[in-house]
Amino acid sequence: MTDRIKQIFGPKCSAININGESNSFINIPSRQMTLCEAVDQSFKVPVRLNRNNLECPGARRSVGFDSDDEQLMKEISGHSHISESYINTALQTIPAITGIRHINLGLTESMENYLQPDLYIMYVQPFRITDLMHNLAKLEIRPSIPSYSFLSVCGNVFANCYLNQVVSISFGCPESRNHGGIGKNEIVLGLPFKIAFELLQFYE
Repeated sequence: MTDRIKQIFGPKCSAININGESNSFINIPSRQMTLCEAVDQSFKVPVRLNRNNLECPGARRSVGFDSDDEQLMKEISGHSHISESYINTALQTIPAITGIRHINLGLTESMENYLQPDLYIMYVQPFRITDLMHNLAKLEIRPSIPSYSFLSVCGNVFANCYLNQVVSISFGCPESRNHGGIGKNEIVLGLPFKIAFELLQFYE
C-alpha cells in the first residue's frame, strides 16, 4: 500500500510502525537526531528511533520518553519568545503517547507483508491537501489542523495522528523546517493506516 500512497501524495512519504520487529534491515542511527530529521531520512532508507538516539525534548515528550512539561515550556519560551502561559495552554492540548519502545520509519512495500504501518507521515504540496480535504469530506472526516508553531511533526502530527486516529495537518515549526527537511512549498500530513486505506477508493 505504501507505493500506492506515494503515487498519490508524492515521494516524501514515510510508512511508520510503532514497536514492531522487522525481518529486514532497519538503520538504527548511533548519533542522536530529532524525530522530524528521522522522518526526512526515512524517505530514503528505513530508520529506527529509540530512547538512546532521539534527542529533541519536544519529540521525547511526544513519544513518552520524557514528561517534564514545565521544563519543556521554559525551553520553548526561551527559544521562541512566546509566553509561557501560551505554551502551557498548547501543551495541554498536544497529545503524548505512552508505551513506545521504538519507532520504525520508512517501511518499504515488501516490509508491509509482516510489519503493518500504524500511520503515514508525508511532506506534501498544498494542492494535494485540497484533493485530500475533498475526499475526506466524502467520508465525513474532518482533519485536525492545530495552530501551534512548535512540536509540529512530533506532537501535532505523529502523536495526534497515532493516538487519536485523526488525519493531522501541520504547517511545520522552526525546528522541523530547519532540521526536518520540510520544503518551502510543503505541508506536513499524517494519515492513520485505516483512513489511508479508505481513501484509496477515491484515487483509482
